[in-house]
Amino acid sequence: MEKPEQPHINRLRPYQIEAAAAIVDSVDSRKGLTFCIEIARQGGKNEMSAQIELLLFTLSMMRSRTLVKCSPTFKPQTTISIDRLKERLNDVGFEGFWKSEKGYIIKLGYARALFLSADKSANVVGHTADLLLEVDEAQDVSIEKYTKEFKPMGAITNTTTVLY
Repeated sequence: MEKPEQPHINRLRPYQIEAAAAIVDSVDSRKGLTFCIEIARQGGKNEMSAQIELLLFTLSMMRSRTLVKCSPTFKPQTTISIDRLKERLNDVGFEGFWKSEKGYIIKLGYARALFLSADKSANVVGHTADLLLEVDEAQDVSIEKYTKEFKPMGAITNTTTVLY
């Protein structure tokens, strides 16, 4: 009898695991720390981010929790992050359990992830991040946009922030 095909699971490298563990600990302990992650191009920062999102999503699916991730542009940066999380959810067997809404929201149970553009013209005020706040390509997001519109999303809940 043939073994069933195993899902493709991307393994994290030791430096990714160390950073991811610190981020997850901050989230789990409600420390509200801010992390700045700098990894060389093609070094796996987006994969690490997706794996963190997957873990937090799985742990939070029975509670109403929100993760917010922003990128300098919606297309292609934000859509790449959305697609990667969907792939990771499918890889571990959640295909058919997660739902996509409005083109920028992914839901797993009661947990949800909002993927937003940090373009200067994007209207993002009003969202709350109580699970995690991520900023992809943070060097390309204006300080004013981040300070005025994104950082307050997690202020009241002492949300951990990751600047990639």
